[in-house]
Amino acid sequence: MTVEGKVAKILSHREIVINRGKQSGVKKGMRFEIFDPEGEEVWDPDTGETLGRVEDIKARAEVTEVRDRFSVARIYTSQAPFSGFEEMQENLQRVFQQLFGEGAQVQGFGFPQQDSGAAPEDLEEMFGGPLEDASKIQVGDAAREIKGR
Repeated sequence: MTVEGKVAKILSHREIVINRGKQSGVKKGMRFEIFDPEGEEVWDPDTGETLGRVEDIKARAEVTEVRDRFSVARIYTSQAPFSGFEEMQENLQRVFQQLFGEGAQVQGFGFPQQDSGAAPEDLEEMFGGPLEDASKIQVGDAAREIKGR
């Protein structure tokens, strides 16, 4: 049986709470797709009639913590506008280190450097607060287990 639930809370731009937990069979490592339960209406361009609705998959998330009645999941793909910045920063850093040596640092793009020289853990520090509004995910969006994909 496929586990289905809803987004109960948005913790950050990459962590959500799903309203299903151990009691529903959720286990750490399970993957879910997050989508608008109403979907998007599709219209026939010739007749103008509605053909039905298609799901708009907003993100995919992996369960990192399971409680009795809910789970915390980390988003690993998203349609959020800033979702690619972290990977881009890491790739640029690798290229700079290959070109200019291990000590080279990408400056002026992505993450500001802290006193320790380490990059902030995520974009929330860079932008000074939660980025919930940067994501299309909303409380009430449907969450469905991804099986064997």
